[in-house]
Amino acid sequence: MKLISKDLLIEYGFKQVESELKIKGILMTRDKFTVTLMEDGECYYRNLGIDYPLRDLAALKKIYKEAQNTDLIIVV
Repeated sequence: MKLISKDLLIEYGFKQVESELKIKGILMTRDKFTVTLMEDGECYYRNLGIDYPLRDLAALKKIYKEAQNTDLIIVV
């Protein structure tokens, strides 16, 4: 079980974007799928105004597949 981190997201092709919102965290995006890494270590995926907590890589892959209809793979 791998915990989600900025380095892990970069490994999977996510890029950091600047947020217009005043959040205390980092926004990472890939193919219009945005993950928020909070300063306290929590990670969330937001859809329709609801934040879904992501605890580990398996949860991220599951939500990504549901939202994008494709598997999340490492980008070389």
